[in-house]
Formats: sequence, C-alpha cells, structure tokens
Amino acid sequence: MQDPIEHSDFTESDEEVQGYIEERLFDADEEEIEMDLGQEGDAVSDAEPDGDPEESVASSKNGESSLFIVSLIVSLRDFKGQTSAGELDTWMVCANSVEEFLHSVWVQSKKHLVRHIITVCDDDGNITYSWNPKKVIDEADFIHFALFYDKQNRRTISVDKLTTTILQNWKTKSTVELLLHRYSLAVNSKSVWKKVEKALIDVVPKNRGGAATTEYAQELANDLRRRHGYIWNGHDIAWSIWANSILASPAHQHEALKEESTPPASCVELLSLRESEQIRRIRREYRIAHNVNDGYHAEVKKIVDALAELKEAHQHQGLMITALERHIENLALRSQIGESFISSAESALDARDNEFSASIASRVQDAEDVDHM
Repeated sequence: MQDPIEHSDFTESDEEVQGYIEERLFDADEEEIEMDLGQEGDAVSDAEPDGDPEESVASSKNGESSLFIVSLIVSLRDFKGQTSAGELDTWMVCANSVEEFLHSVWVQSKKHLVRHIITVCDDDGNITYSWNPKKVIDEADFIHFALFYDKQNRRTISVDKLTTTILQNWKTKSTVELLLHRYSLAVNSKSVWKKVEKALIDVVPKNRGGAATTEYAQELANDLRRRHGYIWNGHDIAWSIWANSILASPAHQHEALKEESTPPASCVELLSLRESEQIRRIRREYRIAHNVNDGYHAEVKKIVDALAELKEAHQHQGLMITALERHIENLALRSQIGESFISSAESALDARDNEFSASIASRVQDAEDVDHM
C-alpha cells in the first residue's frame, strides 16, 4: 500500500472554486429541507383539486403499484463538487418506501463505485488519505458515495436525510440528480483528488507511451518472486507476465492481487509447483480425502444405528402383538365361559311338572262348549 497523502495548502482552479461554491450553496440541514418541501407539497395539494385516489399510485415496470416513482439523472464524479462530469444515465426508480427506494438505487449504483478512500488525522492535526481496509463496498457504505441534488430547490440531500416527504415531492419533478462518487465523498475537492490520484490511483510510474516503466515492472516481478517463489518455480518471463497482468488491473486492486498466490491464466502454464509445495498439496488432498471418507463412515454408522433401532422397535412391536393376541384369546375364552354360565342360569328358570302340579292337572276336566254351538 502506498504512503498516505499529506494535506497541505493549495491554490484552487476555477473549476474547483465553482464546485466549492456550488456545494456550499446546495448543502442544507434536514430541518430546512423538510420545511421547504413540506410547504411546497402543501401548496401543490391546495392548488390541485381532489381526483381519483389511483392517481397518487404509480405503476411500476412489473405491473405492481408503487407509491413513489422518481426519475434520476445520474452522473459519476471523481471528487465532490466536480462540474465537468457528464451524465451517466437516467434511471426510473419505483418504490413504496424510503428503504426500498435506496435499495433499488444501490443495486444500480454499486457497479460504478470503486473503493472507499478515508480521511485520517494524526496527532499533529495533519490530514492524510488512504484506502479503507474494507475492500468490498456494501449497501451500508452507500451513504459515503452518493448525494441527491434537487435542481429546482437547489438542495443537496445526503442518503441518510432522505424522507418520504422528499420522495413525495420528487414525484412531480424531472430535475433530480444522483451524484455518485467513485472514491467516496472524502475526496471533497479537486486539489484533494489530484493528491489522491497521484498517491493512490496513478501509483505506477509511466514512460512516454503511457505504459509502466521497465524498472517498475521488473521491481514488481521481483516482489512477486519474493512473495510466491516458495510455491512457484519459473523463468523471469513468467514473473514478468504476472507483474504485467497486475499493472493492467485497476490501482485499488494491486495490493490484493500481489497477495494472491494463484497466478493469472496468462502465465500459469509457464510456472511449475515446487516439489515441496506439491508434496504439501498432495498431503492436504489426502487429508481432505480422509475427511470426506470419515464423513461417509459417519453417515453409514448413522444408517446402521437407525436400522438397529428399527429392528429393535420391530421386535418390540412383535412382542407387543403376541401379548395382545394372548389377551384377545383370554377375553374370548372368558366370553365363552360367561355364556355357558348365563345359559345354565337361564335353563334353571324353565317350568317343570311335579306331583303337586300333576294332581291339580288331573282334577281339571274338559267341559263341552255350549255357547258357540
């Protein structure tokens, strides 16, 4: 990583002064913005008659209704206040909330952002600039790279100051700009940009043709050999090709590419692994194979254990079925015995002739029916 940039007094160019004045005129605190936009929104509401409620809902591209639909004129800047930056594109953003709106803008903006440059102040009050150790920009960092500019109200609004009131007001405007800063808002003037460009961006000394000098390319090749020579073995041409591939990449990626131990495809065939590295990698592959095989053994053991539990459960179920059959047989036997007892008791109640009943029956005589003759 290059040495940080030291801040010093400077004479600003006309463009820088214009940008500086522009930013100071446009910057405002959130309370002032809310007040102005709120008053303007009320005026618009009072002037326009009540219409169909559906008019307040804009239709998005996928057919779903959106509360906010804003047209953004996008420009890409190297530093804050840059006036020479041309328009990049025009985006139509549809959303139902501030969070959804910012997320949609971030998704379209992230490919244009490079890396975060931060400001560092030492104990003596000297201001320096360096790369943020965080190499990948995420959505949480978007606040450091973007500004919204309302041309009609001449207001610059930061990402964290955006509200639903502002979005509602922007629905009726076509003069809202999105100012994207490739290296963050910390690069806040042209003079700072020149220092950042010299120390962090254009770090490679170049010859008259605009290419890296032979001395610098050779120094980088030697640096790569020192870093990765214990892994790779090759002639000078291979290391030079590796160095040139790094020099052809963006400056903010150089340090990460130097630390990468795998050479680019352009020279990988010109380099061979050293025997010690080959043995180390073979051993590592065997360890990986052992781990994979151990994983198979563990899975097989789980299946065997599950099968044993299933067998045990099956045997237990068989015992339970046998016991249940015995209970059913016992209940059937008890039912038969009970039926015989009931039948015996019932038969005991049947009428039977004895000497007394026979003597009474002998006294009964049949009389001739004279009433129905």
